[in-house]
Amino acid sequence: MNTMIASANAIFMDERKRAVPIILGCVTVAIIFSFWSSLGDLWNRWGLQEELSHSYFLPLISLWLLWERKESLLGSIGTPDRTGFIPVALGLVLLCGGELINVPMLAQIGFVFTLTGLPFLLGGRSLGLLCLIPLIYLLFMVPPPASVITVMSWNFQLMSSELGVAIIRLFGIPVHLSGNVIHLSSTALEVVEACSGLRYLFPFLSLGALAAYFYTGPLWQRIVIFASTIPITICMNSFRIAMTGVLSENFAGHTTDGFLHLFEGWVVFVLCIIMLFGVIWLFTIARGQKDPLAFVGFDDVKSLAPKGVWDQALFIRNGVIVTLMVLAAGVLGHLAASRPAVIPERLNFGTLPLEFPEWGTRDTPLSDAVIQGIGADDYILTDMIGPNGEFINVYIAYLDARREGRSWHSPMQCLPGGGWEVEVLEAVETTRADGRPYKHNRMVIRQGDDRRLVYYWYDQRGRKMAKEVSMRVSVMWDDLIKRRSDGAMIRIMTPLGADETLEDAEARLEAKRVSLEPILVNYIPQ
Repeated sequence: MNTMIASANAIFMDERKRAVPIILGCVTVAIIFSFWSSLGDLWNRWGLQEELSHSYFLPLISLWLLWERKESLLGSIGTPDRTGFIPVALGLVLLCGGELINVPMLAQIGFVFTLTGLPFLLGGRSLGLLCLIPLIYLLFMVPPPASVITVMSWNFQLMSSELGVAIIRLFGIPVHLSGNVIHLSSTALEVVEACSGLRYLFPFLSLGALAAYFYTGPLWQRIVIFASTIPITICMNSFRIAMTGVLSENFAGHTTDGFLHLFEGWVVFVLCIIMLFGVIWLFTIARGQKDPLAFVGFDDVKSLAPKGVWDQALFIRNGVIVTLMVLAAGVLGHLAASRPAVIPERLNFGTLPLEFPEWGTRDTPLSDAVIQGIGADDYILTDMIGPNGEFINVYIAYLDARREGRSWHSPMQCLPGGGWEVEVLEAVETTRADGRPYKHNRMVIRQGDDRRLVYYWYDQRGRKMAKEVSMRVSVMWDDLIKRRSDGAMIRIMTPLGADETLEDAEARLEAKRVSLEPILVNYIPQ
């Protein structure tokens, strides 16, 4: 071991090998240049979204993991291995693709892949394998797209609300849940996005990965330890909501604001950690040990026998090639990102009610927080009353260009949060005025005795689609080919009267859908 470490040190200390720091410097500068935009976006998101604020520490943890095995790393340096070009090439493809279709997450994942390939290229397969886990850990610093976080937040809010209400009932307190609003006798608690549990989940996932890494047990047990972070987060967040409700009922709502609310959050996170160690302890007991930390600690990472000796010529060749590859991908990525978006001209939705002179309208303005959440550049939310008393609610959200954090949100994300129960959801085939078929979503929703029929679909640059996945794929494709990512989500809704059939409501909505189609061409460019 000492001989190998001495040989590794000689690589960096020998004056004849001054090419080493030069090559390393060139590779570093090339990576910074090429990934600057995507890493800047990553840094900004960490600061803007509270559930991601822990990410600032993740690169430091990765460096710490590498530092802890530094002697083994030095002893594993061998002949540079060209198989490292595979993850580097994949990372650079993701960089170009992310810049081309304006999806920073792809470029950020590409950054991690590129880093994982470098140890192989510059120090051999043995060095690359020892660096793999600390570098792959950096994937936890890459958050999912903001649209995915929005969907996760809605689902976590609903799950946490339901479990929280079940816990409150165990205390004998009368409570009613309507969507994500918990109604108590003295107050109502809204389980907002900040209380969804994502503030716990994202840092807890990275912490769970560390716990699984430090646990020196079978692979399946490590997987269970990591996976347990999700149900622990949901259960403990529900417990937090329940305790807030119980304390609010007994202390007139003072627990929902200020320091105590924040304190409850920190207490719950500590309890999450305790429960995670409880899972580890159960596995420890099953393995015949009582000490909960008996199988927790650093693995004694041994050096891997290098394949051949380090070769300066191969090091320089691989270093120069990877530097040129990264720079070329960076230039292509910057050129792709600098292409101006095509934003077609259109009419503002403010004039849409004028297209129906026989109908009365009553607009419903959205709050600034909701507008920011939907990210729309233009929208209309209005009740339309027909000449024969027909009542239809129309909501259309339009984006002139897709941006990170701004997208079209499905009614399936917001209607359940408003207390609506979905009785029917299906994709129904219909036709345009020119006979071309397309599908829209048909929903029947209920809240108490109030039932409503809902149609919604995505109108995207001439395409009409029911599925959100198809919509997102088409947006990325058109952004790539046409540099257009504009479009709208259209939702029309009508109540089901006590004395009318579902067929009556269908006829009413279908008539409105047909009448809207030729008019919306001026508001939603094709």
